[in-house]
Amino acid sequence: MKNIRFFHGKPILLYSIETALKSGLFDAGVWVSTEDPAIARVAWAAGAKLHPRQKALAENHVGTQEVTRAVLLELYPPRTDYKMPVLACCIYATAPLMTVEDLRAGLELVAEGPTPYAYSVGPDGKDAGQWYWGLSSAFVDEVPLDHPHTKHLTIAEHRVCDINTYEDWERAERLYRDMRQAACQHNLQVVPNAIPEMVHLRCTSCGFSPPT
Repeated sequence: MKNIRFFHGKPILLYSIETALKSGLFDAGVWVSTEDPAIARVAWAAGAKLHPRQKALAENHVGTQEVTRAVLLELYPPRTDYKMPVLACCIYATAPLMTVEDLRAGLELVAEGPTPYAYSVGPDGKDAGQWYWGLSSAFVDEVPLDHPHTKHLTIAEHRVCDINTYEDWERAERLYRDMRQAACQHNLQVVPNAIPEMVHLRCTSCGFSPPT
């Protein structure tokens, strides 16, 4: 199951949840929509709130906009006292390269208007497979994501990998390792080596090993 498959030591879904929570942008909480009990357990333990997805919305042909619309309408039913937030964000379950700064920049793009949506793209202009912000009214009214006024936030190539295949997964693991090592201060410690005369060092935080 891709959404909770282990990625660098923990279920890949956790990266999306933890980054969203760390951003502090979601006053109504970070919600995970799923019909799967295993995914629900992982999400709940990470601090997310759960939306029990209807079976009809769990089919492969159903898009994320449809799911987001359903979540908004169920959490904030029309003609009730529950006031729907002005903005909403759909974050993909497999987005370990997403950062807090990306989410904040995307929010600013939509907030400054006039646009129904903003989403992340790579340098080639293609969807980065990470997130998209939008007006809640745009989700509810089923405004298409490729609206002429939709804005894009370009993400650096070394942080873009839309994970759809096994090759994508392997590439994302390499990119994440490189990103983590580049940001690490490297707490190097000596580790056992098959050749006693050689000293082998490894960072206890990111696993980086300097050339010997």
